[in-house]
Amino acid sequence: DHNTKYKRACGACGDCTRDLNKNRNIKSPIEVHCFEPSPATHQMLLDVKEKLGIEAKSDEKAKWFIHNKGLHNASGILAWHRACQDSVGDELCTIVPESTPDAIKVEVTTVDEFSKAYLGAGETIHMLKVDAEGLDPAVLRGATKTLRERRAVYVMFEFNPGLRDKKPPYGMWGVAKGLTKLLEVTGWLDSLSYDCYLDSRVDDGKKKVDAPALYRINGDCVRQDPRIIGWSNVVCASRAFPEAAQALFDLSKLVGRSGVWE
Repeated sequence: DHNTKYKRACGACGDCTRDLNKNRNIKSPIEVHCFEPSPATHQMLLDVKEKLGIEAKSDEKAKWFIHNKGLHNASGILAWHRACQDSVGDELCTIVPESTPDAIKVEVTTVDEFSKAYLGAGETIHMLKVDAEGLDPAVLRGATKTLRERRAVYVMFEFNPGLRDKKPPYGMWGVAKGLTKLLEVTGWLDSLSYDCYLDSRVDDGKKKVDAPALYRINGDCVRQDPRIIGWSNVVCASRAFPEAAQALFDLSKLVGRSGVWE
């Protein structure tokens, strides 16, 4: 059932055996909004929240909200693979053609529309974290207004061009015609005042190369889409928040330049 994975593994990090960290030095309450389109995984997350004692109470410093919705570049009702209904954490849970047999229907929204409906005007989003199984470019496009208004301090998303793990490329990422290149997305984010860094290992085609913890992409530092070993992350900071942007820049320099691939 929907609880099986949680009961068996207790979370990937054994979270259910650990005390919830309530010693948070937060001056004002924060809200965390999570989006999960799979009904099975959504229910499992609610169970985890209950078992860890995480409640959305007004007197707590942090309030957690878990929405059974997907994020995309437009709002509506989309067809999703049948695996979304029963299997927790199944990567088959993705958007499928409307004609797919036994597909289920799940609501999707955009970051922009959700922000307008649920967040205060001009309210800051400290971290916009996207993990959309290869549909990250679409989710980011659905946040265009939010990003253009520089409301998000940090933006983080996953990247996988499929050069190593999957052929054809998985989701929207890839270097073939009609697919989305990493540098197209980071160039667009740069135009919206975001400095982006690759957080990954790379593949030079012959051997595995360890990249710095954070490798700067903007400023012509990377001129072609890197070969990635599996999934990796990209983290960006808005230059509208100088301290945040400087923090990533400084962190990328701390690892030194000797291990940089070219």
